Amino acid sequence: MESLPTGTPRLALQAARYRWLFSLLYIGGLRISEVCNNSMGDFYWRRGTDGRERWWLEICGKGEKTRVIPATDELVSELMRYRKSNDLGPLPREGDSAPLLLPLIGGSKPMGRSAVHELVKTIFRETAARLRALGPDHEAAAAHVEKASAHWMRHTAGTHQSDNMDIKAVRDNLGHTNISTTSIYVHSEDDSRHDQTTKAHKLGWSDCVVPGDLSSRSSELVKAVS
Repeated sequence: MESLPTGTPRLALQAARYRWLFSLLYIGGLRISEVCNNSMGDFYWRRGTDGRERWWLEICGKGEKTRVIPATDELVSELMRYRKSNDLGPLPREGDSAPLLLPLIGGSKPMGRSAVHELVKTIFRETAARLRALGPDHEAAAAHVEKASAHWMRHTAGTHQSDNMDIKAVRDNLGHTNISTTSIYVHSEDDSRHDQTTKAHKLGWSDCVVPGDLSSRSSELVKAVS
C-alpha cells in the first residue's frame, strides 16, 4: 500500500481508501458484502470486567446474522487514519450512518459490491505487474497474486488467526455457524503442502498408477519397480 501514488488530493484519498479496505478484509476478516452493508456507527466501545475499554465492530453478515468482532488496536488506528483522510472526527459516534467504505465523490451512499470487488482486483493486478517488472524469477508469485480475490483475503485471515488462536475464537470472528467450517483453515497449509508435493515430487510413473484405482493396478506397479 505504501507504493500507491498520493501526488494529488484525489490520489491520496484513493490510496487511503485502498488501505482501509484491505484493513477491513484482513484484520477484520470481513466479506465484501459486509464492507458494503455496514456503517461507521457499528463501531463501539465497552468496558470489560477487567476495567479495560475495548472497541468492537458489530457486523450484520451472511444470512442477516449479527456477530461482534474485536476492533483491535491496529484496526482502530487504521479507522482513525482513514477518517482523518476524509476530514471526519477521529472516531465514529453512535448512530453514525456513514458507510464503512466511503465513495471518493462525497455523499453517504455505500459502494456497490461489484465496485469494491474491482478495487480489490485492481490492487492485485498492480501488485502482479510490479512483481513481473522484477524479472522472470517472480512470474510464479505474480501469477498467484493475479488470481487472488477478496475471499482469498478472508481465507488468509482465517488461516493466520488459526495459527495462533483458539479455533472457537476464529469461528466467532469469521461468523461461521459450524466450527467444522472454521477447521478448514487449520489444515489449509497442509493441503497446500500436499498439492505442491503432488505436483513437483514424482517418479514419472503416472501411467502405472491411477488415483482411486491403486488396488487394481498394484501388480503393474510391482512389475515397473522390478
